[in-house]
Amino acid sequence: MKVIDDNLGSIEKEYSATKAKFENDLKELKAEYEHKLEQLTKDKEEKWAKNRKTFTDEIAHLRAEVAT
Repeated sequence: MKVIDDNLGSIEKEYSATKAKFENDLKELKAEYEHKLEQLTKDKEEKWAKNRKTFTDEIAHLRAEVAT
């Protein structure tokens, strides 16, 4: 009976350690994914702002040409 208790205790310790490791890995992956997502969002917004300015400038230029 003692051997079974020792084995069960060993299994429980290994399970707890593995669970803690996986939880930590999951947190790290989630943080990394969120960081990448924020960076992609920022890059896309900057690109859209640049394109919007380009289009606005082009419209203003064309309006000026039409007015003259």
